[in-house]
Amino acid sequence: MRTFLSGIGVAVALLGVISHAHGQKETERFIPIGQSPGVSQKHTSIGEIAEVDQQKQMVTIVEPAGRRTVKITEKTRIWLDRTKLKQTNLVGSFAELQKGRRIEIKYADPESRQIADWVKVEIAQP
Repeated sequence: MRTFLSGIGVAVALLGVISHAHGQKETERFIPIGQSPGVSQKHTSIGEIAEVDQQKQMVTIVEPAGRRTVKITEKTRIWLDRTKLKQTNLVGSFAELQKGRRIEIKYADPESRQIADWVKVEIAQP
């Protein structure tokens, strides 16, 4: 009986972790730039857009570690962070990735940091 209860405890703990990760993925667009628990500054880069190449679907950002060019794919989710306007964040598009805007990029592969999984772009003016 004790082993059975231990197994249930482990299952509940795992479900809690999976549920939390799934929940954050579903609500990520509503979290302001730099405030994603366990993600921001660990698996992301935050900086300013220095260049946008529409043909190649690439964005170059300047971050504290230097310049980085990242590929935006059809799978990359783009969100508009409108926190400074005190408005709800929205789904965005490549067109909102404009030079001078502040962004946060989460990488599809944190090791290579070449392809964006998602991008949040700050919209500070209406």
